[in-house]
Amino acid sequence: MKEQNKKTENCMICGEELAYLTTAIPAACIYCGKAESANIHCPSGHYVCNECHASDSIKIITQFCLSSTSKNPMEMAKTIMKHPTMPMHGPEHHAMIAAVLVTAYKNLTGKATDEDIMEAIRRGATVPGGYCGLYGTDAAAIATGIAMSTVLKATPLTDHERRTANMMTSRALAAIASNRGVRCCKRSTFVALESAIQYFREVLGTELEYIPVSKLKCEHSFRNKQCAKADCRFYTGETE
Repeated sequence: MKEQNKKTENCMICGEELAYLTTAIPAACIYCGKAESANIHCPSGHYVCNECHASDSIKIITQFCLSSTSKNPMEMAKTIMKHPTMPMHGPEHHAMIAAVLVTAYKNLTGKATDEDIMEAIRRGATVPGGYCGLYGTDAAAIATGIAMSTVLKATPLTDHERRTANMMTSRALAAIASNRGVRCCKRSTFVALESAIQYFREVLGTELEYIPVSKLKCEHSFRNKQCAKADCRFYTGETE
């Protein structure tokens, strides 16, 4: 199947709305054939593994971040999310959030490298979709912790660095959980990056550029059948 046939809303194969199961079932990826257990189900039986789901977007995220001179992680995320390969929802967002934070930090301070950006993308890409409901934590928050862990060179054997990265995840997760509505990868991205920008300022003294809350508006509502609309502070109407 050719890459251009991939859908960016709902099922990547046919566009049907996906079902999220509380108990995993056997599934085989339609692209690579990998057999695994999955909690995400297409009514027509299609299944795309996390690696195949994210592969095109990961290339775009990598190319964009390695060439960007921006110090504004929110603006970078908004640009990436407009790319035609970027789905409305999906694990691509986890790598993207980690990447834009490390990229902005690198461009502002010079204290990170292209290798750090690549490492943040690699780690973010390992966190599968569905975490926000199936695992009790939103992976957008985990992605902010990945970014902090990467720039601080945290490991399980570091004290301050490990605790600081964990607190970053905690702060972002609390902010995400305060929002009503079903999952929305765009909303989680905005909230996670807001939390990260503030926390980077507090613990690293790093003034990353940002978009004021009053101007931070979603451009993807028309793509999201479960959009919370007026209950979401980023909603501005369903205009393309």
